[in-house]
Amino acid sequence: MSSFLLKKKRLKTWDEKLANKSQRTKDGYASVIRSFDTFCSESYSGRVKDEIFDELSILKGDDKTIATVDLIQSWINWHYSHGVKTSVVKLYLAWMGKYFDYNEIPITQKVKDELDFKRDLKDEPFAMEVQHIQNIFKFASPKKIGFYLALASTGARPSELLQVKKRDIITSGKRFKIMIQPEGVKTRHGRSAYLTKEAARYCMMKLHQISDDDLVWGKHTDYNKTEKAESKTFSRYCDNAGYVERYHSNNYRKITLYSFRSFFFSAAADVNREGYAHKMTGHGGYLPQYDRMSDDKKLEWFLKVEPFLTINDDDRLRLENKKLLEEKSELETYKQKIKELWADKQRMEHVTK
Repeated sequence: MSSFLLKKKRLKTWDEKLANKSQRTKDGYASVIRSFDTFCSESYSGRVKDEIFDELSILKGDDKTIATVDLIQSWINWHYSHGVKTSVVKLYLAWMGKYFDYNEIPITQKVKDELDFKRDLKDEPFAMEVQHIQNIFKFASPKKIGFYLALASTGARPSELLQVKKRDIITSGKRFKIMIQPEGVKTRHGRSAYLTKEAARYCMMKLHQISDDDLVWGKHTDYNKTEKAESKTFSRYCDNAGYVERYHSNNYRKITLYSFRSFFFSAAADVNREGYAHKMTGHGGYLPQYDRMSDDKKLEWFLKVEPFLTINDDDRLRLENKKLLEEKSELETYKQKIKELWADKQRMEHVTK
């Protein structure tokens, strides 16, 4: 006799199974499932995915395993024919595995062992520098420049900043502080970041025009659509600036909105340390629970890297000159202390004679 608990589980809809997932994850599943449906239609004479699952459910034993392997391998190869990288294909497969389970066609380890993947080709990553950003800014609107400067200042993912509201920005300190809320973060871990003085000037103009619950850089709550629109706009600016290069292995653009994230990470790691860069960018593989920094320390380290995150030449020179003056003052203080210590030493030697 079948348990009523198992019956209730089987009656759950796919949407109910994803109820506790983030919207971004739900959108990812939906995209992968749509691609699988398209594959089924193209590969099996117009049949939809549900017909494929019905056919697999009829098969038993080795026949079912062979058919499942053939189906998934064909789907993998179909993605390769569309230029999808192996790392992405494996991510899609992990998501589709849950959908197969939902349709009671589990992708067993025996099936996985039979699947064949290509080895990814890897190009040398392109490093976007200040000069590239300056050239792009020549074609960008002031409003977009403010968003790009915020990306460069924080190392945040575009989607994270597109969800920031006015109330999430603290303007009372030495530098504007942005509270990136966990609901809008890929890893579901909230964190704080800072804006350079240069970025804060653009941000302040927007803050004067909006209320506490309004988005600062986003246009509406569907941030996935907003991010796609922002990426398209940024690509147009890159084209106008002459930055049209693409990677050989996957035909992806070398300069994207995520290049600002890499720009921040490189500067932060060079000036401070790699752990700080991981912490500030919210990398998923990093373990922030074991490496904690006070707000004062985070700000102190941010001020050290700020000149390297500043895009305008005049602003950067002012910051660098200020830093040199501070270092000169510290050096003079150290010299004075050394003189005093030397004088104390001389006095002590005179007393002991």
